[in-house]
Order: sequence, then C-alpha cells, then structure tokens
Amino acid sequence: MQLQHYAQFLISNWVLISFLSALVIAAYVKFRFGIDYFENYRNASTTKELSRFHQQMGDRMMASSEWVAAEEAYRAALQVNPNNTAATFGIVKAQVFQPLPGQKFSAPEIVDVRLDYLFSRFPDDYQVHFLKALRYQQRGEEQEAITWLRKCIAEQPNFVGSYLSLGTINFNRSDIKEAAANFSKAVDLDRNSAVAKNNLAACHILLSDFTAAVGQFEDSYRISPSPITALALGEAYWYSGQFDSALELHQSALEYVQKKYDPQDRYIGGGWTSGFLPLHAGDLETIKTCMQFFTPEQMEAFAHIEVCVDQALLGNLEAATAEFDAVLKLERGPAYRRIFQNRMQSAENLVKMPDSSKAWLVERRKMLQ
Repeated sequence: MQLQHYAQFLISNWVLISFLSALVIAAYVKFRFGIDYFENYRNASTTKELSRFHQQMGDRMMASSEWVAAEEAYRAALQVNPNNTAATFGIVKAQVFQPLPGQKFSAPEIVDVRLDYLFSRFPDDYQVHFLKALRYQQRGEEQEAITWLRKCIAEQPNFVGSYLSLGTINFNRSDIKEAAANFSKAVDLDRNSAVAKNNLAACHILLSDFTAAVGQFEDSYRISPSPITALALGEAYWYSGQFDSALELHQSALEYVQKKYDPQDRYIGGGWTSGFLPLHAGDLETIKTCMQFFTPEQMEAFAHIEVCVDQALLGNLEAATAEFDAVLKLERGPAYRRIFQNRMQSAENLVKMPDSSKAWLVERRKMLQ
C-alpha cells in the first residue's frame, strides 16, 4: 500500500521531480567536475552581445561615412558570431563607395550597381536610403538627396548621418540657420562627433555668434585635433580677442603641415576645403565662396597667412611681415590671394585691434590685389 502511494506521488509530480533532479545533477556535475551546465547558454548570449557591439560600432562609422572602419567593425562582428546577418550585409553597404582593390578611386558605375542590388534586397532599409542620398549628393542632385535623407530620418530618427548630410546640403546652399539646426541635432545625438561640432561651429562663425563658435570648435579639437580645425578655432579666437591662443593654435597647424608630406595622412592627404569668412555681421554673401587646398605648399601658405594675421593683431608687425613674405613664396595664385585677402579684411572689419595693426593689414591686403 505504501509503495502504491509512493508510485502515485511520483506520477502526479513527475514534472517537478524531473526538474529538481536536473538541478541536483547540474549542481553535482559543477562541484564534482567543475562543469557549469548553463555555461554554453551564457557563452552564446555573450557571443551575440559582443557581435552586436561590433555591429553597432559599424553602424556609427557608416553615419560618419568612414567606410573602411565600418567594414572592419562588421567583419569583427562576424568573427565573433558568423550568424550575424546584419553584419554580413553591413559589409556590403560599407563597400558601396569603396574603390576596387588596387584602385584609388571608386567607379560611379560600380557604385550604382552596388546600390541597385542593395535597394532590391532591402527597399525599406534606412542605411540603404542614406547611401542613395549620398550618391545623389555626389551627382549634384541635392533635392533628390534631401528626399532620401528625410525618408531615412522617418525610418530611423536617431541616425546621425542623415543630419550631417542635410546640414552639409543646407550649408552649401548658404541656408546657414537650417544647417546649424541639423548639425545641432547631430551633436545632440552624438556628443563625440568631431565633425558635427566642427560644422556647427562653422555655422556659428558665419552667423556671427563667435562665443558659441569657440565652444564648439574647442570641443571638436579636443576630440580630433586636426590642423584644419586648429586653423578654424584660431580664427574664432580672433573675434573673441584671444590673440595669443590664436597664434599658438595656428603655429601648431603650421608646424604640422611643414612635416614631411604623407599622402596617407587623413588630415592632409585628402586636401582641405575652407570657406570665406564674413566681412560684416550678418554677411551671408561672402560666405558662399570656398577654396580648396590640394598641395602641401598651398596648405602651408594658408597656415602662414593665419599666423600673419595673428602677429598683426598682437602688434608684432615685423613678425607679421615675415609671415606675409612666406605666403607669397609658397602660393601667388589669384584665387588663393583672394582668400588670403578675405582673412585680412574679415579681421579688419570685425576684430578690435590697435590702429597700427589695422593699417598694416590694409596695406598688405592691397598688395595682394
């Protein structure tokens, strides 16, 4: 009778008994042999999480158009978890604008083929829409680019790349207030984006909000201390009367470009683009012009003209003259003379300085005509 009662108890509670038995066995195996029954499950979860981390890093690099870095991050995600399909297709996306092996530049026809394939597979993917927008931007079809960027924002409002690209289009159209709004959104989403902070600072300069410009440029320079940002931050210091700080930054940029030229240097190898500075508060016409610096000599000449203005503002006119002469030895082209004049005239009009300094700037600027 007792045996029958025990059998009925086992039958009635077999699920609970099986579970408890499994726990007892798992505990015995762990302490007797050092094997964790749940270890494989935890390892699988950790593997997926680590792979997802690298994948998300790739997504951030895509937003900054850092294609090679994005591809490397996606490949790292696949090394950890070969079943990460998002990382697999992330590699394809990151390769859209990359040149073929052995080539320096990407072929537009190949870019279009890659994009068409991706769009056929992922017609609702926000990253694909972003890439299509960049392609339209390359082709000068800005309105089409805006359309695709807005689609991207509707699908993924927190994707920084959309706001950076929209802001760039606004900036190129001299819609500085709208550009500032988009770059500000990008900064809000990614406080560590040196590009977003640099571009927002440039908008503040052109809107004559020099205090805000200094703050954003300083943040950008702390994150990514490039020579072109040093030059821009130094210019912002002019308008806020920090002439010593401007000279220090401009001299550091000059020393950087005077080093042995390395075409692989990301801060120099791709050239520089610099806009003209406003000649008076609210000047939205002069700023529509920009200048590109391709050669080391042109970049060095640009750095020299910045140091030249610094020295003039500080009243060191002999040193300013030496810098001015160095500029003319490096680059005398008419287009470059105009941007050199622009730097001088912007300082003359918007920066408080001694009369002797202003007279020197006016005289040397006329010599560039």
